[in-house]
Amino acid sequence: MGASGCWKAAVTLCGVALSSACATGGSATYVEGALRPRHFVFHEVVKQRGKKPGGWMAACLHVGIARDTGELFYCRFGVEMPIANGAQGAISMEQAQSLSASCANQAARVTFSGVTPATPIGIACEEFKTFYELTLKAAIAGARVPKVCAQGIEPVVVTPTGPTTSGGR
Repeated sequence: MGASGCWKAAVTLCGVALSSACATGGSATYVEGALRPRHFVFHEVVKQRGKKPGGWMAACLHVGIARDTGELFYCRFGVEMPIANGAQGAISMEQAQSLSASCANQAARVTFSGVTPATPIGIACEEFKTFYELTLKAAIAGARVPKVCAQGIEPVVVTPTGPTTSGGR
């Protein structure tokens, strides 16, 4: 697969990983421990036929977002993309997982860096999904981040651990 300039730029754009995102003020919002490629468990939902663009794979995530006040909210979303497209050709499982994680972490860093204690976490989650879809589409033509997971795909639940889920203690 030849990498176009756009593909290289998208990989560079998505290359930033998130370790935590904090807000300033009386309480903080955290997304603990960056999403990893293993969190993106893709399932083939439409079989690819031949070597032409086609096929479709989907993953489902429920990612916990915690505040140091003990508030915990699960941001639920799907990740879907072609198995092969005209821009990149065949997209391997490793590429799909790696780029999905990198782009999600970049979107989380950008989205949650602006969160304040007054920002409802659900609103921040929706903003994350919007930015994540834009970022992922720049990396993989045809990718999308639906608000609802594909039917029959079990979610991977990513729960923050440590002091952020116990009221900041």
